[in-house]
Amino acid sequence: MNQQNQTKDFFKGHASEWQIKASDEVYHTINDRHRAAHRTLSQYDKGSTLLDVGCGTGQLAIESAENGYESLGIDFAREMIDQCKINATDSESKAEFEVASVFDYSPKKKFDVISAMGFIEYISLDQLDEFLDFCFVNTTDNGAVSIGSRNRLFNVTTFNDYTEMEKKLGSLEELIDESSICIRSTNTNEYLESLRGYVGSNSLIQNDTHPLTAIGVETRFQFTPSDLMQRIESHGFKVTNIYPVNYHAFLPIINDNKIKTLRKKISDLISIEGQSDFRYIPNSSSFVIEAKK
Repeated sequence: MNQQNQTKDFFKGHASEWQIKASDEVYHTINDRHRAAHRTLSQYDKGSTLLDVGCGTGQLAIESAENGYESLGIDFAREMIDQCKINATDSESKAEFEVASVFDYSPKKKFDVISAMGFIEYISLDQLDEFLDFCFVNTTDNGAVSIGSRNRLFNVTTFNDYTEMEKKLGSLEELIDESSICIRSTNTNEYLESLRGYVGSNSLIQNDTHPLTAIGVETRFQFTPSDLMQRIESHGFKVTNIYPVNYHAFLPIINDNKIKTLRKKISDLISIEGQSDFRYIPNSSSFVIEAKK
């Protein structure tokens, strides 16, 4: 419960800051995640429906509406939804927004795609199961989910407090093993099938608290692709793709202005031209899983 309170307090107080990040024309992780969600949505006809859970300041729903989809965004922070409505009005968008927690929400219809970007890191593991049940019940018969996650594999190469955390947990070997599966696979189908057969990362201990980042929430869960795949597929979906998000060509601790600028350029290039290449995942701080019924 403390995790939820910290999350709500943070986003209530940072809606304007999130608006700047989400609308930044220079590369940003938010835009990268959205590209992955659009890849999933583009497989459905125009007029298909999207529910964006934890919609933040609404850009994904607004972009989807502009592309011809019927879009609804929900968020439990009223300040975020207020900003969503301003953004929708400014862009003359047909996207709709509601203040709601997905755990208390009863949609009036089913959706072709349910997306959740920057959401599952802020909920408990029990709530993740509850959320995935919600997704299965509230997607159409051929519906899909597009779910973003912080990438636990990335901790192997950050050489910061997260690497130290994994060292203390004794989990580095399993993370390296799963990263090797990614690098060795020759195509997406082989990669996904290899992940299904790998169980090493599925039982990794999840720390109750994590090193703090710019977002002041003590518990922000991370998953490996195989771990999240197993959880999603146990709720009736089948994973069809995994997209790298926020590729790092340089160690995060190397953070002078020249490197930051170059990192953004390379990350943007990978996002635009290489997001279908799963081999970038071990060096990406996040990933997005696409799964269908």
